[in-house]
Amino acid sequence: MKRVEQDDQKTCDVCGASIYKEHIDQGIARSMGGKLMCPPCLLDHEKEETALAASGLGDLAPIAFDDGGDDEDQGEMMSSSRIHQSSAATLGVGHGWDDSKYQRPLDTRAISATRCRTFHAKLTVAALEYMNELINNWVDENENITIKFSNSTIGMFEGKQAEPHVVVTLFY
Repeated sequence: MKRVEQDDQKTCDVCGASIYKEHIDQGIARSMGGKLMCPPCLLDHEKEETALAASGLGDLAPIAFDDGGDDEDQGEMMSSSRIHQSSAATLGVGHGWDDSKYQRPLDTRAISATRCRTFHAKLTVAALEYMNELINNWVDENENITIKFSNSTIGMFEGKQAEPHVVVTLFY
């Protein structure tokens, strides 16, 4: 939003409301994170920061992934030559996951999740029972994990034929 500045009036960079010199002088409006904020926006921003700090999410470092390529490959666009087929052997189905490639340590005491694992199955009774068995075996084999929350959805999976699947993602 374009900032309109007069002698005694400025504009909030978040909502566009007027900010008077008295607001800035009193400290109820100020610049946070490079943005000039009016009193209501500043209050909302401070509430969000407080909630983030209380949840422990503010302390999390970004996860770095090693894509196995050279630095000069970083600028290349994704192409079909970089997409590889996955199979049960490459995904570790039934063999447990190798978490050693991740930098952030697994924290079972934290409120937030540090990893996720996704399962999917066709929408048939036998496939859903098999997926349940896979999930339960995976949880039994990995005693050091605590599932924080999950998400499920139904969608079409492309293959020889497009078929509806249920996708379950466990965050741990």
